Amino acid sequence: MSGIIGDNVGRSSGLVKSAGGGGVILKVKSMKFTGTASETGTSPTQLSDFDMSFAPTTSDGKLFFQAYICAGVTTSASIAFYFYDVTNSTIIGAYGDSDGTRLQVGVTDSITDTTYHSVPSLVSWHEPGSTNSIDYTIFGNAHLTKTLYINRNNDYVDTSTIDNALGASTFTITEYAAGSVELT
Repeated sequence: MSGIIGDNVGRSSGLVKSAGGGGVILKVKSMKFTGTASETGTSPTQLSDFDMSFAPTTSDGKLFFQAYICAGVTTSASIAFYFYDVTNSTIIGAYGDSDGTRLQVGVTDSITDTTYHSVPSLVSWHEPGSTNSIDYTIFGNAHLTKTLYINRNNDYVDTSTIDNALGASTFTITEYAAGSVELT
């Protein structure tokens, strides 16, 4: 079949007519981390289990980053995370205002018990301005020298109770067409 397809002909033949000029979402890349990891330090550290390369399809597209990180700590502590562009050595997106020596992060949370898990949701927009492949990751850590655990709690006891369950974490980048998203 060639030529213009009318709505009724297209539907009866199983074809779907394009909405507008095409799709709003241009590309999606996602990863799931189901292993366990830990970091100890006094400042955010690269969480290499979340390393991901992404090459946008257009130079004017807008990238939406989202991550859900299942986290635990050694003792009651605050945790913090942010997205990071490894290729260009820059923090990505929505982070707090610059004020003195305070860290600028994308999300913080507090965990009040070593058997608890937290699953902070980290989201941000980014406009890379090119179609070059860029290496992205997530930085994070717990307060002072307390240990941040990914996908587990501090106790890590082999029991079938909810508080000792092992979790999963995800990191997704979605590219949207330039005209479909307005960032202000």
